[in-house]
Amino acid sequence: MPFATNKAVHLAYDVSGSGPDLLLIAGTSADRGLWTQVRPALNERFRTIAFDNRDSGASAASPGDYVIRDLVDDTVAVLDAAGSERAHVLGHSLGGVIAQELALAHPDRVASLTLANSWARRDTYVTSVFELAKDLSRSIADDALRLRAIYFMALGVTTLRSLPLAGIVEQVLAAGPAQSRQAVVRQWQIDLDADTLERLPAIKASTHVLWSTGDKLLPEPHGRDLVRGIPNATETVLEGIGHAPMIEDPAAFTAAVLGFLDGR
Repeated sequence: MPFATNKAVHLAYDVSGSGPDLLLIAGTSADRGLWTQVRPALNERFRTIAFDNRDSGASAASPGDYVIRDLVDDTVAVLDAAGSERAHVLGHSLGGVIAQELALAHPDRVASLTLANSWARRDTYVTSVFELAKDLSRSIADDALRLRAIYFMALGVTTLRSLPLAGIVEQVLAAGPAQSRQAVVRQWQIDLDADTLERLPAIKASTHVLWSTGDKLLPEPHGRDLVRGIPNATETVLEGIGHAPMIEDPAAFTAAVLGFLDGR
């Protein structure tokens, strides 16, 4: 497995498919496995580059606290290591915030932006959710119980009615060891610190905003903030899906992503 390096932090990544470059950025407490169900279809039209953020997956744990700019620098290190001068960027949740900051700091590296279930500024509701998730991550020692709590918040009602929550968590844990509690807490703190709202008009990349009507973590106003704030942004609303549309309805998510990217 190849690694990129940013200031001694090693970042696991992989490349597959062929075509224009498409960078995939996962969000809080997620790794490259987030894209498993949609990546084969994306690979048919794009050379996809996926990586694990620091404190996630096979990437190194952070040596200490960090800020969103460190995650942007990690992302640039991955692009450099993968030989990508300019890429379409698809970011989910916190990955969408990283993508926004990347487009603001390095506009020459971003061919387009797709922001899935992301935000620009948290309100009181989202602050409460993020603080609860951070406190649960800090206080619950049992990995399975902690993941059940987080997945309950993240997944939509339709998904939770059709799949047992404990079974979902068992599959996640079977795929690899859970993040350390310290690592997850650091990532939730990044969520609490993130704010791009006033700078959105400076984003020049062609942007696609996807949000889901069943998203309990980041409900409708946050997708609307991005659509209103980024000049000429395209909007897609995914009906009845929760915070993880690439898992809950891969076909609808893939169709929306490719529908925007076709011709760009």
